[in-house]
Amino acid sequence: MVKKEDLIFCYDLVLHRKIKREGYSYLTSAISLSDRKFWLYPRCIEIENIMKEHTQTSN
Repeated sequence: MVKKEDLIFCYDLVLHRKIKREGYSYLTSAISLSDRKFWLYPRCIEIENIMKEHTQTSN
């Protein structure tokens, strides 16, 4: 069974593009109850590293 902890909810379009450019595929995309688009990725160390790098360069 997949748990929420096994997933990454990406609401950032720029981050989504970076993850996609690195060759990772999202599981699905959807619109949140707040009317925001997001992409759902499986949690893995490689995607987490892309997220950390993105956060550091965004600040």
